Amino acid sequence: MRERSLYRIGAVSAIVGSILAGAVNLLHPRTPHIDRVEAFLPLVAGSAAWVGIHVGILFAVLLWTGALLAVWRSLGTEPGAAWAELGLAGALVSAAIGLVWMAADGIAMKVVADAWASAAAAEKAVAFRDGFVLAKVNIAIFTVWDICFFGVTFILYGLAVATSGAYPKWLGWVAMLAGIGSALVGLNLAYQGPSHLVLNILFPIFSIILTVWVFVMGVLLWRRAGAA
Repeated sequence: MRERSLYRIGAVSAIVGSILAGAVNLLHPRTPHIDRVEAFLPLVAGSAAWVGIHVGILFAVLLWTGALLAVWRSLGTEPGAAWAELGLAGALVSAAIGLVWMAADGIAMKVVADAWASAAAAEKAVAFRDGFVLAKVNIAIFTVWDICFFGVTFILYGLAVATSGAYPKWLGWVAMLAGIGSALVGLNLAYQGPSHLVLNILFPIFSIILTVWVFVMGVLLWRRAGAA
């Protein structure tokens, strides 16, 4: 009975979290000049939904973390359970990093951008410097979060699913490939910095694939709860 409840809670967390993640991904404002702070600050200042979108991302990440816990438990003593346990550790560490990024990019960045937008001409340069520094720090935190969560965590969960008989093995390969792609995106950010191709095209592609993956795992978890 306890396992069934955990599977159902995990299934709901996966499905609701995936729908929420997909919605905020579509709503998140983007600029083709993502590498230029002078284009990024007006984007943030002009977005009334900036904080709300990041709060949505925060809840999606927390829901996904609960879902990944249920997936790990659902493997039981399957050969892939050890990989999933390592993946869960990665998810927990990533959730902590993600919360820091949400606070910095979702809340602090909005305050700084609004202060820059409303600053007097004589104070504009100082306000811009504050925004420049915070934007670079945010990219650094996001880079680490992307590598740990979308990269390492899903690579490990992909290995877990692919080496167990609890779920279709092709789902494991999908998670691994998308996780490797996400990790490469993070490494590119670390060495080359933000670009339109990496942040506005490649990252959304891999994150959408993983969003669908979590949704499908949620459906399978619900069915597993019924079987239990």
